[in-house]
Amino acid sequence: MQPTRQWMVTHKWMVEPMQQTEWIERRGVMVWLAEVFTSLGAGLYLVSLFLNSWWGALIGWLIICLLKLPLHIIYLGKPLRFWRLMPPFTNAWRTSWYPRGVFFTVLFTSFAFVQLVTTYLINNELVLGSALSSVVAADVVFKILAGITAVLTAMYGGFMMSYCKSVPFWNTGLVPIVFIITGIADGLALIMAVGMGTGGIDITAVESASRFLLVINAILIASLLLGASYQSSTAQLSVKELVVGRVAVAFWLGIVTLGIIIPLLVSIVSLFAEEASTNLLIFAIASHTLGAFALKYSILKVGIHRPIVPKVSAY
Repeated sequence: MQPTRQWMVTHKWMVEPMQQTEWIERRGVMVWLAEVFTSLGAGLYLVSLFLNSWWGALIGWLIICLLKLPLHIIYLGKPLRFWRLMPPFTNAWRTSWYPRGVFFTVLFTSFAFVQLVTTYLINNELVLGSALSSVVAADVVFKILAGITAVLTAMYGGFMMSYCKSVPFWNTGLVPIVFIITGIADGLALIMAVGMGTGGIDITAVESASRFLLVINAILIASLLLGASYQSSTAQLSVKELVVGRVAVAFWLGIVTLGIIIPLLVSIVSLFAEEASTNLLIFAIASHTLGAFALKYSILKVGIHRPIVPKVSAY
């Protein structure tokens, strides 16, 4: 009787780097858009808390509630069952950042709603006497809770990607930092738009902070690319795709030009001119926002899985 031999059948994805498509193509486009709106909404809310802008906080909250959260829930395929991702209905949050992110977002929207109500009551003097002190105390507590959960909401996508060991370009602690810093920069851009419509915002001070964060963003993105270049051959391939490959247009035009150079130049012009024109400021805000879309698209698009069967050198 002849002994049988079982050979492992190798597939292309096992021996060659393969681009991930789950989070950027077809239904994956919803993940990309949800991550962009996460950055815009959470960033605007955080900046608005610091600047005490009720309208800015409201718009940031609405971006999360009406754009980010629905897109993530629809992506799941069975939106009406999203509650199964929430503790105590599942233990998946212990090992997966996706249910953690949904949980953080639901907490944020709840805490921020209460904060918006309490702040509105205080600003419009709708509570007086002994009730006022209780409302002020609640306002402080919920501002803290909403601020913490807003940071977690802004960062969890970066943590989710950084824990993906099969994609070396994402597998770095810099990704969550890039997400939160760019989110705050996005918030600074949007709060200027809010200030132009509602007033009460020191545009000059916001531009100064924006200048600083734009430079920090450029350094962080350069550090991410430089670190990936020395990490592995698969990560090097991601950098190549980003800088000179299929995603180069989104990188150079979207991230570098629209997201960093144009807003920085407008900010520098306003620094020497003491005040930028309204049209120029609107152009810079729109440019920066387009850069936010390009950043998340590029990072997701160049996610390449490393092969699970390493190449063996021939002797």
